[in-house]
Amino acid sequence: MKRQIWTVSGAALLGLTLLGSGISQAQPTTTTPSTTPPAQGDIRKDLQDIRKDRQDIRQDRKELQGDRREIRHDREQLRGDDRELRKDRQELREDIRSGASKEEIAKDRQEIRQDERKVHEDKRDLRHDRQELHHDRQELRHDRQDARQDRREGREHRGGGGRGR
Repeated sequence: MKRQIWTVSGAALLGLTLLGSGISQAQPTTTTPSTTPPAQGDIRKDLQDIRKDRQDIRQDRKELQGDRREIRHDREQLRGDDRELRKDRQELREDIRSGASKEEIAKDRQEIRQDERKVHEDKRDLRHDRQELHHDRQELRHDRQDARQDRREGREHRGGGGRGR
């Protein structure tokens, strides 16, 4: 009678030992890898969201640029009106010193009141434009955050493919 000799490799022996002790080699993983590609609709929706976010960001940048332009214009206008006010005050002082008529002094005071109103309006406009700029900056910040979130969600749906952050 012939006897057959069986050889068992180390890995097979380890596998048999683990099976015998009740521990399986294939333990369940915490995250299941995505083996099926996402539905085309999901990808299209992600791309639409990203395009929309980029469009919003471009629009916000244009609004910021316009707000800055308005602020620059308001500052120039404020400087001009402030110069005019100082000039009128100087003129009033000179008229008082030179002993000008009451009509001339009243006219100078009227001009000063008008200039003060203009300066007040310019300051109000400047304050309003600064608030608008602040609001538009916040809106841009939120749109950028939304875009980042959409990109992250898109990568998760597609099973990675992005940079390792």
